[in-house]
Amino acid sequence: MAPSKALVADINKQIKEAVNSDGSRLEFEMHGEQFFQNLRLNDAILFTQNHYDRGIQNGSLGTLTNVSSSSHSFGEVTLDSGEKIEITPSLLDCMVLGYAITLHKAQGSQFPRVIIALQKGRIVDRAWLYIAITRAATEIHIVGCEEDFRQITEMPSQAHKRNSYLTNLLL
Repeated sequence: MAPSKALVADINKQIKEAVNSDGSRLEFEMHGEQFFQNLRLNDAILFTQNHYDRGIQNGSLGTLTNVSSSSHSFGEVTLDSGEKIEITPSLLDCMVLGYAITLHKAQGSQFPRVIIALQKGRIVDRAWLYIAITRAATEIHIVGCEEDFRQITEMPSQAHKRNSYLTNLLL
């Protein structure tokens, strides 16, 4: 888990190269042309859009378990729930690597173990770190600079400084 999309993308790229650089690539044909996505068999997958009719919500996680094309799908993703989802053209644009995800995508979820890539930034404060830590059910690892960790945990949360229109709406 990481605070920014840029850091998540970097982590995903590095993990993929380390654990699954040789897997069969997701390739497919559309309108007579051959295409591919930089996703490989057994890669962790994150869905970035809702497809309620398919049982997919923005933030759903799974594993690419089949990259064989057929007449009606380009492969298959097995969700963490165990449900198998056929990859159709409508899903291609909302599938990304899911080895690492942002805390925003993980909100409301819990995982057996969590590795937090700690990086100072505008949104990272004690409240952010607390939410990240509470995503882990049994095991937590925090990776980063010790000085950044100290500053993040000692400084007050910025949550009280956030401005929203909610108070006005409630009045």
